[in-house]
Amino acid sequence: MPLFVQVIFSFETAFLLFLFAGRYKANPVLQPLFPVDPLVIFGVVSFAIGIWIISTERLYVPGFIVFTSFCIFVAWMWISLIWTPGAVYAREKLLAVTFLDGLAIIAGALVIANSRERFFRFMVCLNVFAFILAVMVLMEVIRIGPGRIVLINGGDDYLGYGRVCGLASMTIFAYLATQERLASKVNLALLPLLSFYIWVLLFGGGKGPLLSALIPVMMILPLGVLLRGKRVLIKRGHLILLAGLAAVVAAILWVLLDPDLARTATTLNRFSRLFSDNQGVSDQRRETQFWEFLELGDQAPILGHGVGAWPILTYGVDIRHHPHSLPLEVVGEMGVVGLILFTLMCFACIRFITLARLRQDPFLLAALLMALNMWINAGTSGDLGENRPFFFTMGLLLIRPLAEHVASFSKVTVDAHEDDDAGDDHEIEDDRQGFSTIRRRLSARIDDDVSVGRGTLPAHTL
Repeated sequence: MPLFVQVIFSFETAFLLFLFAGRYKANPVLQPLFPVDPLVIFGVVSFAIGIWIISTERLYVPGFIVFTSFCIFVAWMWISLIWTPGAVYAREKLLAVTFLDGLAIIAGALVIANSRERFFRFMVCLNVFAFILAVMVLMEVIRIGPGRIVLINGGDDYLGYGRVCGLASMTIFAYLATQERLASKVNLALLPLLSFYIWVLLFGGGKGPLLSALIPVMMILPLGVLLRGKRVLIKRGHLILLAGLAAVVAAILWVLLDPDLARTATTLNRFSRLFSDNQGVSDQRRETQFWEFLELGDQAPILGHGVGAWPILTYGVDIRHHPHSLPLEVVGEMGVVGLILFTLMCFACIRFITLARLRQDPFLLAALLMALNMWINAGTSGDLGENRPFFFTMGLLLIRPLAEHVASFSKVTVDAHEDDDAGDDHEIEDDRQGFSTIRRRLSARIDDDVSVGRGTLPAHTL
């Protein structure tokens, strides 16, 4: 079956349309096609297919452990309803975290991470979706001119499409970083696509998405440095990362040094205002919210104020509002107890990551870059109910290892057989070991012959 057919009619496509439903559901062309919110439609479809996949495969134990730790954290959120002053927003957030974030964890940790083939298909789906959004951004920039905030699909702003393009760029960075041949056809085809994504991040207007793409790449650069005695070697794939970062830095300096061009680079222009006296309303509000939430956290450090408490304690109204920082939200509403439970869930996701695997496995490196990207994004925007991509990418960190790294998983993983032949080979090996054990035990008791049932057989026949 052709790859594009596998991708279109796959769990990964349905789940991606659920995960990023907010990026397209307001499009006036697509709205008549959906009688119900596409978030609900593709959420139900993804859940049904995901449960069917899990039921037909052996349980992926690392993913199940992560899902269990997530359920414990969510249970603590539900318990906090006892003392929270919130009512409407608290219950809305709880339902979103329980069902929407829960589906994201299931998809990442139990379905896609359990199959390298599904992981590859998801990366293809993600890049196709990001490319479509990037083309729409380009067309809108051509229509309205550079230097303005770009909105697409009936109102989707730089945070929405910026996150998608940032995640897609992480997959390309990971692939290129693990390649030995720099001049292959695939690499040369991916470089323009990566440059296109970076252009969207530079000129779209989102500060958070740009930082969330650059910082993870800089963090993994040391992985390409190898010490061989007195020699320092740099992997060829990481030369592309260095060249890409150098190009981005050069582009930023060029834009900043050219006043006319600086006005067209919306993202960099907004960065320059961040450190000036003329801060935007959004930047001032978030800085104020940061200090307000720290003060509230000091008032109830152990148990927190309860889910959905922040807008009531701060503004006296029960509306959907949050400090635009997931760590602050967890500490302020769930307290130290919630922070510990949240940290345990994150540890369950990262405990199998090793430097050896990161240097050899492009899928694990892509998962780590995407998780770091969403970590930074979650630290600057959205609440727990909105950060479905964060929980999903954390689950992806459990991606099944390459064959040479399977030993690190063997103690806790119930491996699903890849096919019937592999399963038969395991059963034959188990039978041989069982027969060898019987032979040793019987040989110890009888030297020449072994009595089996009513007959007598030579010991060597066992």
